Amino acid sequence: MLCPQCGKSVEDGTMTCPYCGASLQPNAQPEASAPIYTRPPVADPPPAYQPAYQSSEMPVIQLMRRMARSPVFLVPAIAYTCMVLFQIAATFFGVAQVSLDPVVTQTVETNAFLQNIYTTSVTFSALPLSYIFSILAAVGIWMTFASAANQSGAPIKTAGLTLLRVLQIISLVVVCLLVLLLFGAVAILISTLGSYDNTGAASALIVVVLLIAAVIVALAILYSVKTITTIECFRRSIRTGTPQGKISVYVAVMSILGGLLSLLAVLSGNLFNALAGVAGAVSGIGFGVFLFRYREEFLKIPSPADAWHTR
Repeated sequence: MLCPQCGKSVEDGTMTCPYCGASLQPNAQPEASAPIYTRPPVADPPPAYQPAYQSSEMPVIQLMRRMARSPVFLVPAIAYTCMVLFQIAATFFGVAQVSLDPVVTQTVETNAFLQNIYTTSVTFSALPLSYIFSILAAVGIWMTFASAANQSGAPIKTAGLTLLRVLQIISLVVVCLLVLLLFGAVAILISTLGSYDNTGAASALIVVVLLIAAVIVALAILYSVKTITTIECFRRSIRTGTPQGKISVYVAVMSILGGLLSLLAVLSGNLFNALAGVAGAVSGIGFGVFLFRYREEFLKIPSPADAWHTR
């Protein structure tokens, strides 16, 4: 190599020139380090906005929240509340008197037990307190909606569903007790009619009515049982975060049929009864459609057993 100072040849690797003393080590230029750019960490968004782009909830919980905020649930919930209010208002405009067969009327009037049953039932039906179950059911519906529609990130509470389930259980017990009371009253009525002449037609009519009532009561009991199991399906799914139980098709169908029958109240001649009938029709049909829609989406969610078998 050559010395850059004097130009003389020197051995390779020599640090200084032996002739002029100039340094032969090249000046090392420091390599420019690549710039490191930093940015402040992104703060977590408020919980209210997290579901817009990220949700850690299970699919069945997301389904419940979505269906609760949809018109499929809101419309029948509002209609049911209006129905209860119209029914209560209708009680302040008189109660329609029940017309009985003259022979049956005479039998009721001469029997203290039957007269007490009739008087108590008519008096109780005229009181707004008779709608306490309907009022509590409306409260349970809106409690469920408020909890499911809450976007603060809090889990869905089952207090509203529990209230609805308890009301259905009480209704089932009451229906069973009324059935026993009805059979007892009919037995006394038939035995009393035997002491009168020309009561064969009235007795036959009572038997026919009793058979029809038995069928209706049986359907009502089955409806209450299926409703309880359907509500329990919602509650268990919320607690476990996985699809649990089955959504009863029978409850959905009977809800729609009950809504259609509610339209008969339009013929009552009472404005509030007519409005209650229309609201009841919207409520019954709406909740039936809701159950069908929810069941359709519910069946698409794999159960824990299905997820295990697909591994």
